[in-house]
Amino acid sequence: MPSTGRRDLVANRWEPFVHTIDFEGLDLTGAAFKLQVRLYPDAPGAPLVDLATVGSAGTQGVRLLGVETGAGLPISHVSIRINEPVVEGLPSPAEIGRDTDLYYDLQITPVGSDKFRVIEGKFTVHAGVTQ
Repeated sequence: MPSTGRRDLVANRWEPFVHTIDFEGLDLTGAAFKLQVRLYPDAPGAPLVDLATVGSAGTQGVRLLGVETGAGLPISHVSIRINEPVVEGLPSPAEIGRDTDLYYDLQITPVGSDKFRVIEGKFTVHAGVTQ
């Protein structure tokens, strides 16, 4: 099981959030994905965003785009999509016009293995002008 990586993500408030992450050394064919965004790590209750594995482009969730081999190692390309209305509905800071810092992590359950947290970090909602 790999150690948990760190990557901060930034979503523009008035747009869908789409981001691709390449995981070197992992073949995630058939894996299940789960990503949540919360106010802070270990925040109780329902998450602000709750994503699971999806198979279609344009569908909110986490999707394996494909696996290739580079330098003898598998590289899994994983896409995260949060639809625009969900991003728009995330909490605003007390002072309008400021960015909002939230937190996320991504768990992966490979076929025949235990789930593990592969990446985590801040999930910043960047304030915008054009709506």
